[in-house]
Amino acid sequence: MVQKVAEMKINQLINFLIQELDDLPDSRKPGNNTKYEISDAMMAAFSIFFTQSPSFLEHQRLMKNMKKKDNADSLFKIDKIPCDNQIRNLLDPLAAQTIYPVYQKIYQWLKEKKVLKKFFYLERQILIALDGTEYFSSKKINCPHCNCRNHRNGSTTYFHGCVIPAIVSPNMKQVIPLEPEFIKKQDGSLKQDCENAAVKRWLNKNSQKQDDAPVTLLGDDLYSRQPICELALSKDYNFIFVCRETSHKTLYEWLEFLEKSGEVQTLEKKEWNGRKKLIYRYRYTNKIPLKDGDDSLQVNWCEVTIINQKTQELIYQNSWITNHKISNNNVEKIVKAGRSRWKIENEGNNVLKNHGYNLEHNFGHGQNNLCEMLLSLNLLAFLFHSVLDLANSTYKKVRELLVSRRSFFNDIRTLLKYFWFASWQDLLNFILTENLTNSTSNSS
Repeated sequence: MVQKVAEMKINQLINFLIQELDDLPDSRKPGNNTKYEISDAMMAAFSIFFTQSPSFLEHQRLMKNMKKKDNADSLFKIDKIPCDNQIRNLLDPLAAQTIYPVYQKIYQWLKEKKVLKKFFYLERQILIALDGTEYFSSKKINCPHCNCRNHRNGSTTYFHGCVIPAIVSPNMKQVIPLEPEFIKKQDGSLKQDCENAAVKRWLNKNSQKQDDAPVTLLGDDLYSRQPICELALSKDYNFIFVCRETSHKTLYEWLEFLEKSGEVQTLEKKEWNGRKKLIYRYRYTNKIPLKDGDDSLQVNWCEVTIINQKTQELIYQNSWITNHKISNNNVEKIVKAGRSRWKIENEGNNVLKNHGYNLEHNFGHGQNNLCEMLLSLNLLAFLFHSVLDLANSTYKKVRELLVSRRSFFNDIRTLLKYFWFASWQDLLNFILTENLTNSTSNSS
């Protein structure tokens, strides 16, 4: 019996967000300044990120004037469209955590519908990659939460950053971003914040739940320090973190000793990648001190070196520490899991910064929470599209038909500018029907 694949409708995702906006706190006094609902401001900001159209709201105002109906209302349930400044003013007092339940609802849906099983790796583990990124930078605009860099010429750069956790898998092209942890000055503190401290906060807030699949955390060399490793283990997480020789002197001194003693295992495999034959050389050992001292955590270490067999050119080399016991049977999978951390950069942050979401663009800074709220809405839009790519058959057909992400969003922007659609399904069906009609006409 063929199991029916779970379907996530766009309207269902939109409703996840709308449901969280019913009881938003409103600090405004009654009067003319309450013309627009905060929920409308929230959905208006989200609509820009979801359509990747900075002019979306302006186009919908014009459509409303001409056709007495608009896509902002039919697709995003926006009753009255506020202007950009009104959106910023209405959202600035709201903490980004206001919309975090939406991330959690989507995760729960993916779990219940068994979509998350597609990401299972390393004996049914979920891999969560952790990576810090900056999303705002300015020499003029700042707020009390900004971190800053003082330069030799006397100038100062103010910036905001965050740690973006994302579910990844070597077998999946999609990544599933989770709610971010912001790198910012903490309330009442003058001390600069850092990625290391933000990761610790995230770990303390997100202990492993007993009914969830086991999670292995992935991270760069910054995370392969004893405090973070111990904290991860105390929260029932596994880990695979990059471990460089330059920052782990004691560990590599032990490796040198163990190698001479014949206790570092080696495994070699040859693989044809479609263009050339590659040699994968794995080295590993178990139970090695992470740092100097009697209180050192014992970790397991592995390394991969990839060489072009014909030219003997070094193509790639990296090493990791983990709490997973390493053997000939799993070292290749552990390395693949460790390397999949780059998916959060390639399929995650790179897409967010360079492929339409414009993560680093200053959409608005505010004096309280605006910067963080806009980042969270932008990331949520990316999450929505990732989920649709996983669990909406019509959406996937449209994406495959239009091939590139750029073509997809160009068509969405153009259609929403000139045509009114009663629903997202009508919009997707229109694209499929028109392209099918054009293909038939061209072939005849």
